[in-house]
Amino acid sequence: MAEELGTQPTRQPSALDIAAQWAQLPAEHLAVALSALEPQLAREHEARVLAEQARAHFELEQLRADATELGRAHRRYLVGVYSAAVVALAALGASVYSGTHQQPWLAIAFFGPTLLSLVKIFALGRSDANDLKQAAAAAKAAANMLPPPPP
Repeated sequence: MAEELGTQPTRQPSALDIAAQWAQLPAEHLAVALSALEPQLAREHEARVLAEQARAHFELEQLRADATELGRAHRRYLVGVYSAAVVALAALGASVYSGTHQQPWLAIAFFGPTLLSLVKIFALGRSDANDLKQAAAAAKAAANMLPPPPP
């Protein structure tokens, strides 16, 4: 008995546990026990319903947050693609204009590394060191093919 005084029960007995204990008594006592047990069952049910509602509300808020973040990511992607298209068109236009107005070096500068690097940065959101090396090599090859500038 002294050992039981210091210990705490591992769990709260449920209404059904209490009903099972009262079931061993006569029918009159059982009727009284069940009438006293009904409010406890209602409280337990209400607690379960509230917990389920809270869980459902949390899940709904999480889904809304995920949908919002996906929408933002998509808008960022589209802004990058549109920016890449604008930069590409501007660089190509500047290259054509410079090339037709006797400025081949400037045309190569607009068309080469500028176009490739900036479009990749805007469209994909990343740039590699090899891309810049390849663009520089292409620009150098194109510049070597140009006639020397007049004296």
